[in-house]
Amino acid sequence: MTEVTIGVPVYNGQDQLEECLECLVGQTFREIEILLFDNASTDKTQTIVERFAAADSRIKYTRRPTNVGAVKNFITPLEQATSPYFMWRAHDDISAPDYVEKLVAALKRTPTAALATGTIQFERPNGRLTRDYVPSIPTRRGLSGILNLMFGSHAGWYYGIWKTDILRPLIDKVWTDFPYAWASDHLTLYPILLDQQVTAAPETKFIQRVTPKAHGPRSGQRQPIPELMKLRHEFLRCCDAMVDDRQFDPFTKLAIKAANRLYVGKRVYPMKKIIKRTLFRY
Repeated sequence: MTEVTIGVPVYNGQDQLEECLECLVGQTFREIEILLFDNASTDKTQTIVERFAAADSRIKYTRRPTNVGAVKNFITPLEQATSPYFMWRAHDDISAPDYVEKLVAALKRTPTAALATGTIQFERPNGRLTRDYVPSIPTRRGLSGILNLMFGSHAGWYYGIWKTDILRPLIDKVWTDFPYAWASDHLTLYPILLDQQVTAAPETKFIQRVTPKAHGPRSGQRQPIPELMKLRHEFLRCCDAMVDDRQFDPFTKLAIKAANRLYVGKRVYPMKKIIKRTLFRY
């Protein structure tokens, strides 16, 4: 029985795809399927995937005849998943061999959790690894626990293992209310943080390779300040709306909304940088 679906969206991933697939098929947890969607790659991606798929029937390969855009290619594996657990894996990221096993076990130990994460480590373009980011999940419920999760969460948590039935409506809502790729990962995580539905297996590790992105304010291209302001505004609006959707007492609701003003700077783009660019026209 397939317990975990791993979605791998890829476009021209020949340089690191082989290492990624070796990591996935070598996971100690065997009850997985790998849904790989090739967004009309023009390099050797197809050759690499077909070789792995011929050796391991758990790999289901779909090659798109035309490029459908990064967002659709990213979401499709989740739409097609039928297993109780789901995980995304970027074609250039890797993890410990027991990553899936440990995270599934963490979810089963904590029935109220919707997401399990491990220790996160970044690998820079020069190959240098950053220090480990070890997840610290507060046991205390309520406002202090929520704030600790908000400001202690990590973008790499997004690539943990989710309960499929909880993730799917979250993704639908995020892409309906917030049609931006940048910061959509943090916005998807946000309601899970509010509801304190995160668990962790810090003994296993996910290595996220940092590569230039073409879709966000930190891609190397200077985004116009009005666009950054709109992005911040929409992110904050969505966060506040999620707070309003919950049955918090008035003080807790007010406190979280106040914290959201800082959270948007941490997760999207800091206001002080916008002010600096405005003053110095940079």
